[in-house]
Amino acid sequence: MVAVKDKLFVLVKSLTKAEKAHFSKYARLSAVREKPDYLRLFEYIDKQDDYDEEALKVHFEGEKLLLHFSRKKNQLITKITESLGVLYEARMPETDLRRQMNQLPVLYKKATHEKTLLKELEVRIRAIKKMAEKHEQLHILMELFDWEKRVLVTQDKKTKQQEIQELIAEQERLRHILNVELNLRNIYSEAYLIVIKDINLEIPANRENFEKLMTYPLTINEMDDLSGKAKKYFYFLKSTYHRTRQDLDLAYKYARLLVDIFEREEKQQGFVNTVDYKNQLCHYMLTCSHVGKFEDYPKIIAKIRKMYSAKEEDVLLLNTMSFLGLKYYLNTYKFDEAAQLADDIDRHWEALLKVTRKRRQLAYCYNISVAYWLSGSVEKAVTWLSRILNFEDVQEGHRIILFARILQLPIYYDFGDENLDNRIESTRRVLAKHKQLGGFEALVIKFFRKLVRTYEKDKKKVLFQKFHARLTTFKAENTPAPHGLDELLVWSEQHI
Repeated sequence: MVAVKDKLFVLVKSLTKAEKAHFSKYARLSAVREKPDYLRLFEYIDKQDDYDEEALKVHFEGEKLLLHFSRKKNQLITKITESLGVLYEARMPETDLRRQMNQLPVLYKKATHEKTLLKELEVRIRAIKKMAEKHEQLHILMELFDWEKRVLVTQDKKTKQQEIQELIAEQERLRHILNVELNLRNIYSEAYLIVIKDINLEIPANRENFEKLMTYPLTINEMDDLSGKAKKYFYFLKSTYHRTRQDLDLAYKYARLLVDIFEREEKQQGFVNTVDYKNQLCHYMLTCSHVGKFEDYPKIIAKIRKMYSAKEEDVLLLNTMSFLGLKYYLNTYKFDEAAQLADDIDRHWEALLKVTRKRRQLAYCYNISVAYWLSGSVEKAVTWLSRILNFEDVQEGHRIILFARILQLPIYYDFGDENLDNRIESTRRVLAKHKQLGGFEALVIKFFRKLVRTYEKDKKKVLFQKFHARLTTFKAENTPAPHGLDELLVWSEQHI
């Protein structure tokens, strides 16, 4: 049974040192003499390594804090979120703009009784509009139209009828841009869920659903009519669409444009959504991998590393750096460097398991097996391979388990396994059962059947040469190449 985590404890432990320090100051603002109960509760929980409510109640035994304990916990959650809102208000344009918008009704009410305040209201509206336009906060801009109209109506101007018509026309234009953005956002939300589960859209139903979702984005030609947010959704969808259709140059073009938007925002505004930015950098690296442009990998990894500086996020940083770094070394055939990184991953494996989904855990195991195997550390490769083959039966990442069935044959051959003949037949049965016994898999199994029955060194070399030639031909005739084919090309060349 999975243990239920206490939400307050999780929230406290998620805070960085800077956020904790700010909260401690924020919590004392309304305190006259003593520390508020919620601050004392915060300080105690912060010191706990694991949440222990019984120990907490013993610590505060006899105090009023325990009389309404659930309410005190909820109060602490509220105060922490309030503190975070204040801390990040200036860094998040939408939050700052919303705060300014909330002041307009009060000022407008005063201005209706005292006309001299209308000028101040106009100044405020113009300032908010300028900031909203800079940060492309379209919803704020839509609300501002109503405030601009209210001010115009209360003024004695001969041109106010014309100005209101101009405002209405501008509002309709903005409404169109906003509708396009919302449509693309909804399509992106659905498409993203499909892609993260089936990144190459290999499952027919997923490909069909994705193609249907692309009907609207493919009709968009005029890029000037897209907001910055809409372009993000559009570029991601177009990049994914072209990648899955093997239009790799176009896929790379849109992935690059997507990254450029984030970097331009960061340069202009000094702020960027790091979660989205990191995800799109990863998407860019995936596209680079398909196109064969690996020269940007070190630079992209450095950008991701720069986004994380807090000690509390080291495991997340390690996860991102390790996974992408391992992929980079394998794609560029730097197997010794990949094996060194695999050693580091091994040392932190238990911590990584806490922040990675099962599919990524399997992908880690697969890539680490390849890194050790092709760098010559076959015994270590066997250890990580066995983790895949003995992984609990899960739907998520099941294809990686099937890929590992093929991978085990060359690894166990190098390991000198006396039971390889049985592994070959077992692999054939499992793949056939799951309808994964295609032309590539049949070619590999046929080769290993001959290999285990060949003992002369010269004849083995001829077998490897023929196998390598057939794999090369198969790769040229099949796009994309089957999973594991490149690894077998490297391996067979090593044996030649």
